[in-house]
Amino acid sequence: MKKEEVAYIGCRLVGLFYAIKALETVASFVMTFVAWKTASAQFSTSVSGMFYLQLMPLTFYTITACLLWFGSATIVKYLLPDSEIKHASKSVTAEQMQSVAFSAVGLLVLTWGIADLGNVLFQLFQLKQTNDFAHIPLTLQAAGVAVACRLLLGFCLVFGSRGLSGFFTRLRQPELR
Repeated sequence: MKKEEVAYIGCRLVGLFYAIKALETVASFVMTFVAWKTASAQFSTSVSGMFYLQLMPLTFYTITACLLWFGSATIVKYLLPDSEIKHASKSVTAEQMQSVAFSAVGLLVLTWGIADLGNVLFQLFQLKQTNDFAHIPLTLQAAGVAVACRLLLGFCLVFGSRGLSGFFTRLRQPELR
């Protein structure tokens, strides 16, 4: 199997994972919608906020799944430059597999961070409406820092996957031990 095919299959598998995550979030959205329509539950926050928090992960998981599924050829071309694709007889190297793995983990961390970012922004918006913006709770501050770190880690893994895998490959060279 050529390395392009392995990378292509990897992108498709991660896209399938995100499609399954999107299907999992549909259930919570449907339950919230049914509770709102039947008035069987009292919501402590606004209804629009509840739908926003339910639709945010669903939207991002769906977009990510579609990008990975339909854009896997473009992603493979980015991960494996033309100079490496021309050597089709070579097998997949550990560095290339690490690049694909780091990018996949980075996308996972990034989409979870974006979904959590919606929750933090909604809570900040609620504080702004109550004019209590000066007293941000410590838990919300911690959640904001955690989301920022998660987004930064996701971006670094996605866009720095080739450099990171090259660094780890150089660390394993015998002359560095």
